[in-house]
Amino acid sequence: MKWEDINVTNLTWRISETKNGEAHVVVLAAEVMALLERRRLNSKSRWVFPSATSKSGHIEEPKSAWKKVLERANLTDLRLHDLRRTLGSWQAATGANSYVIGKSLGHKSQQATAVYARLNLDPVRESVDKAVQAMRATVK
Repeated sequence: MKWEDINVTNLTWRISETKNGEAHVVVLAAEVMALLERRRLNSKSRWVFPSATSKSGHIEEPKSAWKKVLERANLTDLRLHDLRRTLGSWQAATGANSYVIGKSLGHKSQQATAVYARLNLDPVRESVDKAVQAMRATVK
């Protein structure tokens, strides 16, 4: 992550090439942007997460940094990917459609996003109830 790839106005981070070979724009929550802005005040690097030990100048493998985060938070058995799944799950639980969830997670196919849609039936139930109420209203 480079500072130049973060758009403060649009609250986005543009990843020029992902593992599927395509660019992806990540929407950043206001809380994330606030953290990044505080971090930038003390940064002298072009990288958001610089590393003095890597050849590239930035953190390449976050395992040791993630381990420190878990220790400071007094957490165990939590993977970085779990955070991604949690976001998708909460998006589904709060009524986001699979297109929006897939777009935010950078999925190329609906099959990759389908797992989140089945986690919470409340939005489906709400939609069914609305449709049934609308049908019944036409009979009265």
